[in-house]
Parts: sequence; C-alpha cells; structure tokens
Amino acid sequence: MVTDKRIKNEFTKQDMNTQFRKFVTIRLSVTWKLVFYSLFLTFISFEVIAQQRFNAGIKAGLSTSQVAGDNYSGFDKAGFAGGFFVRVLFNEKWTGQFEIIYIQKGSRHNANPEKGDFNYYYLGLDYIEVPVLFQYHQKKFTYELGPGFSYLMREREFLDWQDLTGMRPFNKNEISINMGISYTVFNNFDINWRYSNSVSSIRDHASGASRWYNPGQTNSVIAFTLTYQFAGGKTE
Repeated sequence: MVTDKRIKNEFTKQDMNTQFRKFVTIRLSVTWKLVFYSLFLTFISFEVIAQQRFNAGIKAGLSTSQVAGDNYSGFDKAGFAGGFFVRVLFNEKWTGQFEIIYIQKGSRHNANPEKGDFNYYYLGLDYIEVPVLFQYHQKKFTYELGPGFSYLMREREFLDWQDLTGMRPFNKNEISINMGISYTVFNNFDINWRYSNSVSSIRDHASGASRWYNPGQTNSVIAFTLTYQFAGGKTE
C-alpha cells in the first residue's frame, strides 16, 4: 500500500510538472506573440506618423546669376539648378525644408561691338548647396526664408577668351540667405521662384579692399524651378 501511494504521488508530481511546463510554455508563447504584435503595431504607428510628418521631393530648373564686384551687372549667366528635398510638417501652416541641390552660379558679359564694347567675360561657379528653409503656407502659396551652405565644386573664368581659371582662386565655402515663393499648379507640382545672395565673400576684390559691409565679391542668384513632392504629404 505504501509503495502504491509513493508511485501514485510520483505520477501526480510528474503530471503536475508536465502541466506546469505546458502552462509556462503556453504563457511564454502568448507573451512573445503579444510582444511581437506590440512591436509590430508600434513600428507601423511610427511609420504612419513619419509619413504624415515627413515627405520628400525633387526639383529642377534654371538659375540666373551675377557677381557683385566684377564690374558687370545683370543676371546674364544662366545655369542649372536641381536636386532633392525633405520637408517636415510642424503644423498646418508651417513646415521646414532641407535641400541638397546642384546649382550653377557666376557671371557673364557678352561683347557688343556696335556700342563699342569689345569685352567678353565668363565666370562659371558650380556648387553643391544645402538650403535650410522655414516655410509658411497660405492656400496655394508657400513663402520661404532661410540660410544656405555651399561648397564650390568647379570654377571656370575667361576674359576676352583668355583662360584665367585659378589665377585668383575662389573660396571653397559660401554662406547665403535665401527667400522665395512657390505656387501650387496642380496636385503635388509647384513652381518656385527664389532669390539668393551671399553673406560671405566668394573671393577678395581685385584691389584687395575689404570692409565689414563689403568683404569681397558675392553671388546673387534668381532661380526658377519646378518641384514635385511625392504623394502623401502635401500641405494644404
């Protein structure tokens, strides 16, 4: 009888242990599933929030420019301006925009023999530029303002068809101020007009003169671009 009771107790303990392990396994399985689903739902939520708050796009168009301090005037140098941007939504009216663009700046003066002007001048400055803009939206219009940070990739300079490139080198870095306005044509397509002017000199004056308000030559640029913002984040 005692042996039977011991055997019965051992079987009972084994059954209890087996049932406990099954219970723990089931609970752990359920727990991990809950953790997995929670993480999955959290990830999806963050993705939705990110898509609602951030959006990207591309832009391309024409730049016209002049250089203050080169003895010529007029936005006669045409070039390319284009790249991509990322926009962050602050609220219904305000956004911030970060861009990386390739933009051609410089100056150009064509000879005009009929008026006794035989001088030809060409200056080409190619930059990688990073504008950081604050934007205000009002119906179909967007107003923007902010600094730009540029790095000079290439320079070319000619005077009366003589190559002067590198004789008076340009500063590699440029800081500028940008202001512009965009108009939504349809859907996510905008037409953008932007004016940019250097706040740091791109090169010393030929005379070497420098003042705090006029440290050297500076770029002035008017750019016209068509922008496309990928679907999902257009600000109304």
